[in-house]
Amino acid sequence: MTTRRKYTVFLTGASSGIGAAIAKLLVAHGHQVFATARRSDALAAVAKDAEKNAGEGGRIITHVMDVLDRAAHAEAVERCTAEFGGMDVTIPNAGLGIFSPLDKAALEDWMTMVDVNIKGVLTTLHLCLPHLIKSQGLVINIGSVASRNVFPNSGVYCATKHAVLALGEAIRQDLKDKVASTTICPGAVDTAFIEQTKDASLLDQYRPGFKKGMQPEFVARQVLNAIDARGHGVVSDITIRPDFL
Repeated sequence: MTTRRKYTVFLTGASSGIGAAIAKLLVAHGHQVFATARRSDALAAVAKDAEKNAGEGGRIITHVMDVLDRAAHAEAVERCTAEFGGMDVTIPNAGLGIFSPLDKAALEDWMTMVDVNIKGVLTTLHLCLPHLIKSQGLVINIGSVASRNVFPNSGVYCATKHAVLALGEAIRQDLKDKVASTTICPGAVDTAFIEQTKDASLLDQYRPGFKKGMQPEFVARQVLNAIDARGHGVVSDITIRPDFL
């Protein structure tokens, strides 16, 4: 598949799972990806794999960054635009889920999910929007089926993903004709996502379902489809599920 044109993409949470798959696929299709994450070794491995299969014009630059560090976040955005000459697409992918019954959950875990899944996304958006307005670019938020539904033992996580979907819709309404907005809402994906849950019984319960989930490459392909749609239309949101749901 060829794209209408090549884009510069700012991506968070790129060292594993969905983020790593997005980085590799976009570079393979000739896009320029500024990939950020906290884990330098894992990020370097993703870059190495991406470079091996880079399409014509495809490039990846990595930058170690915590989305909760505002100064580092600002430095990353500045470096991205300096290295690539601008920014066309922003994908605030970094996120996590820690599942637990509400009456047994640690407040620290709730705050961590709010910090990363909402505040981290907000920081990315606030720093990137001026560049996206300049390029008439695209925001691709990574939501979840939990953006529209509430599931047992995951109420706070669901709340954070509801917020992500709302932010995508707010961009669509407030910045119409300036910035396009897409929210990808996947169901279970076969990544290490569930391993952040600390409740052993819930891990035993949920692991098989996630193991049978979609491959992260399938989610990445929806991101590529949303980018390819530019100039033809806008995919405002899409929900994807594994076969068993």
